[in-house]
Amino acid sequence: MTALKTLLASAALVASAAGANAATYFADTIEDVSYGECTSTVRACTDEDRQNSANAVDGDSSTFYALGLGGSLLVSFSQIVGDIMPGAISVFEVTFNRMVGHDEAADVFAVDGDGNESLLGRITNAVGGNSVVANMPFRQLRLVDVTKSEFPNTTSFDGYDVAQISVAPVPLPAAGLMLLGGLGGLAALRRRKKVA
Repeated sequence: MTALKTLLASAALVASAAGANAATYFADTIEDVSYGECTSTVRACTDEDRQNSANAVDGDSSTFYALGLGGSLLVSFSQIVGDIMPGAISVFEVTFNRMVGHDEAADVFAVDGDGNESLLGRITNAVGGNSVVANMPFRQLRLVDVTKSEFPNTTSFDGYDVAQISVAPVPLPAAGLMLLGGLGGLAALRRRKKVA
């Protein structure tokens, strides 16, 4: 009977923890934009509608917005009311390893409710270089192109290309429930060994 109770309690904890998982949210609102410099021809600088900032938040990963060298973009997430909990932030860039020497980079800042910005890290268009982690709650994200300072010899003429920005907050209630479930399971195993 005790084993059945332990099994049922474990199942209840697992089910409640699974229900508390957080979703992935995509930036869908542009709060501020400052286009940087494009060092190529007018045609190349406007090709594929790359100067349309709405492309960064349109939900379509086949369109993109080029920040321009030194440009910046401030976005928010209308699906979330209040602070966004800490978690993984990914910026989808469309030119991953496009050609040798076409390196691009951007700094990612978390912006709190008072407008204070905290640097989260630097992302690049190298495979696997498009994520940073926020360690604190935030309201908005700012991306600032740093292509020329990170890669002085790059062939990029219009900076980091933003197709989508997502955040996957860490579900703190789920983490707490899973910790309690694990501790409870260890206690049950220890108790069971003492009885045997």
